[in-house]
Amino acid sequence: MLVFFSARRLKPGAWDQFRRAWEGDGDRPPGFQRAYHARNIRDEDEVISFGIFDTTKDEYHQWRGENEAQENQRVDALSAFVENEHASGVYEVIEELTE
Repeated sequence: MLVFFSARRLKPGAWDQFRRAWEGDGDRPPGFQRAYHARNIRDEDEVISFGIFDTTKDEYHQWRGENEAQENQRVDALSAFVENEHASGVYEVIEELTE
């Protein structure tokens, strides 16, 4: 299982434009389960986004190779609404905790 994560500060009032650009027009990576956007309760322009994917690193790398140009366009479009990005990456789940 992989988690795609980013922590960003959006330009003031840019949430709606960022969200539309984040969605993009292409296919989601394989194994998409769900995605979350969470806003800092003290600062609505600070947003974390993360998606959960039931896929392998190899499947992700294959998808990325096949969709590189389209994914770069999506990231370029959403970046227009980002002031800065604190953290971003694709992470492999190494432990799952439940109730």
